[in-house]
Amino acid sequence: MLVNHERRLLNKAAEARDYRISIYRKPDDSWPSDHSRLTALESSGHLEQVGGHDAGGELATWQITATGLSQLQALTVGGA
Repeated sequence: MLVNHERRLLNKAAEARDYRISIYRKPDDSWPSDHSRLTALESSGHLEQVGGHDAGGELATWQITATGLSQLQALTVGGA
């Protein structure tokens, strides 16, 4: 079962033209809290990291997988 922030991130990726979601490192070199959430979604197979982090380490990008889309569709249809 996905929690609200996981569903929000999957929705954001699914709604993007390229099915991707990216986040930037903060000015203090830390990552926003969504970085760990995106990494968890990657671990569960809902997202896959594409291209890794950029050369400067400022940007991380993930793409939604077929598993992630299926999970999101099941939640939408099921109303969960």
